[in-house]
Amino acid sequence: MALPEPVARTRRIAVVDDSAAVRQSLALLIGARGFAVDAFPGSEDLLAAPDLPGYDCFVIDLKLDGPSGSDLLALLRQKGLEQPAILISGWDVDSLERVAVKSGFSAQVRKPMMDNSIVDELLKVLSAADRLMEPAPDRKTGAGK
Repeated sequence: MALPEPVARTRRIAVVDDSAAVRQSLALLIGARGFAVDAFPGSEDLLAAPDLPGYDCFVIDLKLDGPSGSDLLALLRQKGLEQPAILISGWDVDSLERVAVKSGFSAQVRKPMMDNSIVDELLKVLSAADRLMEPAPDRKTGAGK
């Protein structure tokens, strides 16, 4: 009798955006792809989450009420949280990629998201993070045996 395939755990995504409409839309879009999504209106709300280390990825708006998205990521990193993070922005920031890289984001997506660009980026950054977590291959040379 064949064993059943292992069930992959549900990946948890935290979305931080001060627009209720954007939070709801992102939660629906990302949730429809099988992710568990918690949405937060601001930096302080996310930082107060009881299971902050349990998120697999953070999706953070650049312009938030209170600390900016870049500031929020810096606070997460200060707490030792190294999960991937995606910067989203609807502002016409010519250097969004530079801001994202400088701040330590894994990717950036411009709003409005008329397609699955956010889901595509989520899949990419989670896949990259998974590869980093894989154990290194055993490199025994066999010498001395």
